[in-house]
Amino acid sequence: MSRARRSPEAGPDPHRPRLTPSHFVPRYWGTWLGLGLLALLQALPRAVIRALAPPLAWLLRQGSPKRRRFAEINLQWCFPELTDERRDALLREHFLCAAQCLLDYGMLWFGTARTHERRIEVEGADHFRHLLAEGRPAILLVPHSLALDHGGLRLSQIADGVSFVKPMRNRVVEWLNQRSRTRYRADMFAREQGLRPVIREMRKGRFFYYLPDEDLGTESAIFVDFFGVPKATLTSLARVARMTRADVLPTFAYYDRARDRYVLKLWPPMGHFPTGDETADARAMNAAIEGCIREAPAQYLWTMRLFRTRPGGAPSPYRIGSDTTRPVG
Repeated sequence: MSRARRSPEAGPDPHRPRLTPSHFVPRYWGTWLGLGLLALLQALPRAVIRALAPPLAWLLRQGSPKRRRFAEINLQWCFPELTDERRDALLREHFLCAAQCLLDYGMLWFGTARTHERRIEVEGADHFRHLLAEGRPAILLVPHSLALDHGGLRLSQIADGVSFVKPMRNRVVEWLNQRSRTRYRADMFAREQGLRPVIREMRKGRFFYYLPDEDLGTESAIFVDFFGVPKATLTSLARVARMTRADVLPTFAYYDRARDRYVLKLWPPMGHFPTGDETADARAMNAAIEGCIREAPAQYLWTMRLFRTRPGGAPSPYRIGSDTTRPVG
């Protein structure tokens, strides 16, 4: 499938790292070895690859005490109605699915187009195709999930899209991952480039794969409930939807362990959005994200610092020694 052509007047270039001799210096030799093993892994029977997930999950869980603590606090705050045992089970499942998704990055990076079509299913694609057929702009509201890249790659096989990216510290992995993300019909812009290039591309008919659920501080954000807890929430989704007259489709990517398939699920467009009420629109976005997460609650990226910014400048619950009690009301 061909990529959308760019004219000389197209504006800022997408984020597309190039492979240079600096990617082969000794500090990256271990990375290249690991990538080689990941590529070879794809030649093994699927049962063997799946059998590697539990021990890798244990290593991820035991080797990431800080991230595990973040997840424990998030699950406690978002699901206070669950028992400690049930939340612990969710956390264990989270790390198990994280391990499987990590092993399957080899499938993303080195697999064929046919493999991607076969192993990553799109549920609710008719909602999306209907908008494309009518020439209507579309924003996919995508919470951070473990299978985020799997879903985005599969969707880029269907239509031209754009999204944001936060560059990775490891330049080799950054190059390979961005090469995979833009393999079909997608372009990525660095977050620092702002919304202008994305809006420009949307006006050319490309969809926007948007992840606005991080806590990025109080700039361009307001506090509205997320699972009943006030959270610093970006207001940009409603603004972009209004500027481009786009429909917003809640979307979630997850791994179906029972069927050993990745699924990208799209819901119908959000009704009466945006309304023009900043607070109501931000809360509607969070409610849609909550609905997506409930589809596969263990597979949200619970290791993020979702509640890092607190109302009134209260300390972050993720700091050692901070009060991790869930806020009331």
